[in-house]
Order: sequence, then C-alpha cells, then structure tokens
Amino acid sequence: SQADNDKMKRLELDNSNLKAKIAQLESGASEGGRVAELEKELADMNAEVSKLQSDKEKLEAYTKKTLQKFQEKYLVALQDCKAKLKEKHDKIEALEMRSANEKMAQKREERLLSSAIYELGLGIMQSRLKH
Repeated sequence: SQADNDKMKRLELDNSNLKAKIAQLESGASEGGRVAELEKELADMNAEVSKLQSDKEKLEAYTKKTLQKFQEKYLVALQDCKAKLKEKHDKIEALEMRSANEKMAQKREERLLSSAIYELGLGIMQSRLKH
C-alpha cells in the first residue's frame, strides 16, 4: 500500500508533467498561429509600403513634369513681356528725342523770327530817319 501510494504519487506527478507539456505544446501551436498571423500582417504592410512608394514616385514624376511645363510657359511669357517692355522703352526714348529735337527747332525758329522782326524794325526806323 505504501508502494501503491508512491506509485500513485509518481503517476500523478507524471500526469501533471504531461499536462504541462501538452499545455506548452498547445501554447506553442497558438503562438505558431500568431506568428503566421503576424507574418501575414507584415506582408500586407510591406505591400502597402511598396504601393505607397510607387504612388509617391508617380506623383513626384507628374509634379516634376507639370512644373517643367509651367516653367517653360512662364519663361516664354516672361520673355514676351520683356520684349514688349523693351519695345515700349525704345519707343518712349525715340519720342523723347523727337520732342527734344522739335523744341530745339522751335527755339531756333523763334530766335530767327525775333531777329528778322528786329532787322525789319531797324530798317523801317533807319528809312524814316533818312526822309
């Protein structure tokens, strides 16, 4: 009966050890399932990162192309405006020179006219003094 008791205790201990091993194996199996779940989640995230990277590259390429087109149009418009501005400045400069020349001619004509009137008046006075 002592031997039976010892045998019973040993069997209970073995049983409890086996239960612990089974629990550990089951836990490992559920951990394995969790690992697989996490690996799938990781793969999904990597796919999303790849898609976002691709979208980012496409957007950068589109933005670069659009910016280049805009800059080309802007450059053409800017050059056109600069050409028109230069044309206006040249026209203003030509008109200012013409105006200055016309003023000089007017002054010259005024002096000539004034001189002619003076000579005429002087001639009339001299002819009156002689008679």
